[in-house]
Amino acid sequence: MNYWIFILLLIAMLSVSTAPIIGKLLVNIDPIAISFWRMFIGATALWLYSGFYYQKSIKRKNIPKTIISGIFLGVHFFLFFYAVKMTKISNATFLGTLAPIFTLIIEVLILRRRINKLIFLGLAISLLGSLIIIISDFNFSSDYTMGNFAALLCSMCLAVSFIISENIRNDENTISYTRSLYFFASLTLFIISIIYQVPLIGYNQYEILGLLTLGLIPTILGHNILYYTMKFISPTIVATFPMGEPLIASIMGFIIFGESINISTLIGGSIIISGLFSLSIIQYNYEKSQ
Repeated sequence: MNYWIFILLLIAMLSVSTAPIIGKLLVNIDPIAISFWRMFIGATALWLYSGFYYQKSIKRKNIPKTIISGIFLGVHFFLFFYAVKMTKISNATFLGTLAPIFTLIIEVLILRRRINKLIFLGLAISLLGSLIIIISDFNFSSDYTMGNFAALLCSMCLAVSFIISENIRNDENTISYTRSLYFFASLTLFIISIIYQVPLIGYNQYEILGLLTLGLIPTILGHNILYYTMKFISPTIVATFPMGEPLIASIMGFIIFGESINISTLIGGSIIISGLFSLSIIQYNYEKSQ
């Protein structure tokens, strides 16, 4: 992996980490509505950009795969926020960051790809860091069973979306793909909002500004970079970088809300960053040797 890809992934991690901070500010908006507007605003912005700077339409053969990937992405957001509501935040955060495990399983067992064995080491280091951050109050009691299961499914959905996206990105540019991906994800969330009777309008100016920020920074700047890098590196490595979100979000929370940062967050976050650096170095050396 070239170092400029690593820098882009760090920018993506920082951008994605703003999502929980913005979400915390939108206390009066249902999580499903937040997810819908995040995807819809992201899609709308990209389509508007395409109106000024022409982007080719995605190939017909990739439309069904884009729809499926968008559905999985939309369901991912729905399940994550459902998990946050039904279980402890620590449970949802840890189980919601297991996408790299599922992408690795798919790559090795289904796609039959040869993976550098040292990649497993870097991934294990990052997972250990995530575990340390939430281990102090992790809970698998029966009261939280549905929420925990939803968070686990949330990671699986993101992994499937990433694997499908990698295949499509070999043919399509980032904007052409993500503008359609986010649209189908928002359409999925719109249907979910109808099923659960969640209102999608009636917000004040402050809330609208928050939703716009959510659709632009963590979505377009954050997720678009992730989808861009999939053309160059494994989706397993791409899926690992959002694991740095708990540490970055904790630092932002300390600065903005004055929330305390405990020692487990500092230790676990440092280990996650070490794992991400290890992954990058391992992949870079592996590519040079090929």
